[in-house]
This record gives sequence, C-alpha cells and structure tokens, in this order.
Amino acid sequence: MCQQTMANWVIATHERWFEDFFQRLRSELLSNEILHADETTLTVLREDGRKATQKSYVWVYRTSGDSERPVVLYDYQPSRTGEHAKAFLMGFSGFLHTDGYEAYH
Repeated sequence: MCQQTMANWVIATHERWFEDFFQRLRSELLSNEILHADETTLTVLREDGRKATQKSYVWVYRTSGDSERPVVLYDYQPSRTGEHAKAFLMGFSGFLHTDGYEAYH
C-alpha cells in the first residue's frame, strides 16, 4: 500500500510539474546534430494489463559528449518496438549513434 502511494505521488509530481520541463529538454536534445540512443530491459511488478514477468524497456537518448548543453533523457515503454524510438525522435535530423538494433532504422 505504501509503495503504491509513493509511486502515485511520483507520477502525479511528474505530470503536474515536470512534463513541460521534460519537453523543453527533449526539444534541446533533438536540436543537436549527433545523438546516442540505447534501450535496456526492466521488470515492472504491478502494471495494468501486464504480467510481472513481462519485460518492459527504458530507452535512453543523449547528446554527444561535445555538446555545449548536454542532455540525457529516459523514456519508459512497455515494449521494444521501433515505433517508440520513431515517436520520441520525431523532428530529429542528424546522426544517431546506436548499437545497430533494427528499431532505430
């Protein structure tokens, strides 16, 4: 019960105060010529419509090391489909450094 309350508090805080900030950082990130991206698995124990044994993913996007204003953003998604990267990177025009996973094409 306490864990669920804490999680709800964190989600509500993000929705009320940090979503605009996140979108500004995303705009800054996408304005760069070179980006890096990768994804990794995690397990979410309680998520509506999903079993605790199903894999979820955190996608990470970051500016290159020589960026004047470095940005690193994490994007939780329930799957590894390329549609998530496509949606997050919409508007980006430049070079994307990845590990070659086909979802980035």
